Amino acid sequence: MSFTEQLLQFDGNLLIGIQNLLNADWLTPIMKGVSGVCTAGAFSIILCALLVAFKKTRKLGLVCTASLALAFALCNLMLKPLVCRTRPWLLFPEVQVLAKPPKDASFPSGHAMNTMAVCFAWFMYTIREKGRMHNIGIALVIFALLVGLSRLYLGMHFPSDVISGLLLGMLCATIMCQLFKKCEGRDKGLLKK
Repeated sequence: MSFTEQLLQFDGNLLIGIQNLLNADWLTPIMKGVSGVCTAGAFSIILCALLVAFKKTRKLGLVCTASLALAFALCNLMLKPLVCRTRPWLLFPEVQVLAKPPKDASFPSGHAMNTMAVCFAWFMYTIREKGRMHNIGIALVIFALLVGLSRLYLGMHFPSDVISGLLLGMLCATIMCQLFKKCEGRDKGLLKK
């Protein structure tokens, strides 16, 4: 067995173990709900639109929107078609499919990546603006982690798909927060001249 096959086997067995450990009748509708509100980026798009709509939160909304746009482009337009990873239930019959199966590729998790991009952008932006962690930012990052867990619970992704999606979402948010900070610094410099 090659190293790649061993990693795939580990990933599949880990997913099956997570499902077996967490599976409970009362938890399934909760996980479906958490995952469902993020389908097609609904949660992230609505949150960004609300933030942009109000002057007080417009800068935060623009950072979150840019982070989401970068995450979407990287995930859905580049990585998923490029990697073209098969969904876990097609390779491991023991995986329980507890939601409507998506038709696109498995890597990375779009739910995890897009949600984390927006939530982590909020988290980082508020630290920069307030000089401390903000409760809403912390709650949003926890929510993004829960979204990732819901994708495993429902059998939609391998653990590596979700972990990669979460980390790439954080990277997208970090890039956009730094870019906005640099642009703001440049604008302030121009105003002083």
